[in-house]
Amino acid sequence: LSSLSLLSSLCPLSDSQLYQQYSETAQNREILSQSCSDALSIYGELPVPLSPVPPSLAPSPSSPRLSISLTQSPSLWQEIPEVRNSAEFGELTNDQRRLQEVQFEVVTSEASYCRSLDIVVDHFVKSKQLGELLTTQDRSWLFSRLADVRAISHSFLSKLEERVESDMMHFTVCDIIARHCQRFKKVYVPYLTNQSYQDATYQRLMDENQGFRRVVEKLERSSVCQRLPLRSFLILPFQRITRIKLLVQNIVKRTAQGTEEEVQAIKAMKLLERLIQESNDSITQMKSIESLVSLSARVDFECRTLPLVSQSRRLVREGPVTEMMDFSLKETERSVYLHLFNDYLLLSLHKEGGRFTVIDHAPVSELRAENCRVKLHSLEKNLFRLHLNKKALLLSTDTQGDKLRWISAVSRPHPVIDYSTAQGGLKIAILPSSLAWPDNGDILTLMALLYLSSDPLSHSDFTQMQCVRAFVAHQPDELSLEKAEVILVHQQSSDGKEDRTTHFLIGCGNTQHLHTSVFFSATNVLLF
Repeated sequence: LSSLSLLSSLCPLSDSQLYQQYSETAQNREILSQSCSDALSIYGELPVPLSPVPPSLAPSPSSPRLSISLTQSPSLWQEIPEVRNSAEFGELTNDQRRLQEVQFEVVTSEASYCRSLDIVVDHFVKSKQLGELLTTQDRSWLFSRLADVRAISHSFLSKLEERVESDMMHFTVCDIIARHCQRFKKVYVPYLTNQSYQDATYQRLMDENQGFRRVVEKLERSSVCQRLPLRSFLILPFQRITRIKLLVQNIVKRTAQGTEEEVQAIKAMKLLERLIQESNDSITQMKSIESLVSLSARVDFECRTLPLVSQSRRLVREGPVTEMMDFSLKETERSVYLHLFNDYLLLSLHKEGGRFTVIDHAPVSELRAENCRVKLHSLEKNLFRLHLNKKALLLSTDTQGDKLRWISAVSRPHPVIDYSTAQGGLKIAILPSSLAWPDNGDILTLMALLYLSSDPLSHSDFTQMQCVRAFVAHQPDELSLEKAEVILVHQQSSDGKEDRTTHFLIGCGNTQHLHTSVFFSATNVLLF
């Protein structure tokens, strides 16, 4: 395709580097850059070498098949001969040069993205051997609208290249991004929403269809795809749309205030945030309906029946707890299962075959949970009291962290939140005090609260940290984090030593709107 011609001539790496490699390199570069920034803040003007990176200090790639050197990156804008030899280049300030570099990265990374999309469509999607093994439905779920994503991405890249060609020294990209957001929405929202079907279909075919597994593994061994796995190509749209947003946020930070360029950059950033939020909302709603339909088929009611499937209902938290019974009875405790939705709580007995018998339920508005500090049988237990339907249940959990999460989940209101209205796209999360913070030996789980704080926090309350390994949420009240994602941390304690919780404001690297320059220290790196 001709849309790669300009970038191929300007920076040869973009013609050979796949997006998976760019993404891994960019994330490692950001982590290294933050580390060096922190070292400079501690040691003043002491120079910190950026390369070569000692192997023992280099972050490990998230995939063993992606071992990309930290020193390998797409060509820089200032390395283009037409730019480097221009008399005007010497007149640019450092901030102006950094701005052009970020904008040029939008173009070069889009070229790598298009190359990866070409490979997945031409090498995998159009494979005759693979096509013969897939039903129409499986093909739709597995590859969704990848061809449409590729078409729009090439059109987008073509416009970006035309802009660079028109003014190599002062080109802008955010107005082009803003104009394409509506087209992005038409393909990205359906593709991202299809993720759960895609994952389930891929795993089922790999487990149950040996012919499919053999063909996929054969295709993956080809030099055409640089021996990268099919799955690394299927997740590209997820990675790309969030990466563009982060690049635009950097552009906003570096663009002169009060200019038309700033207006366009902020517009593009807001449109991208809205697109990502709509995708997240669509994914959440689809998963909620699916889980409700599945649960409804596995539930029997001993009490008054409650219709479970509702468009507005979503699962907040679920799991087993132990109910402490009357000690005068033979059975002093029993295992019960809680399903906490944003509007109702189900109290059930877990049966064989994944079925549940609901013995009680109550609206969330009528629930109350409180910590309970008592000793039973001379043993300290993680106890809390749950008030519902004019009675109180004494419940026990395996860990103090689980107890605190249940108390927090039951005690908070659970409205449907439009996170795009939060300043800088911030979210709120908590970490139980029972988990060490930070502790390089622990796996830390951040749990998303379902409300937004209305209390303004002073800038000095923030500490900026960065994840060096991705974390995938396993519970509805947990928060997934991407590798290299920057988070702004605020610690706040409630009264009571055992009840103390730590609150975190989560941001995706957008520190401009928070006006904070606090960087994480070497010991404050999130390890997942």
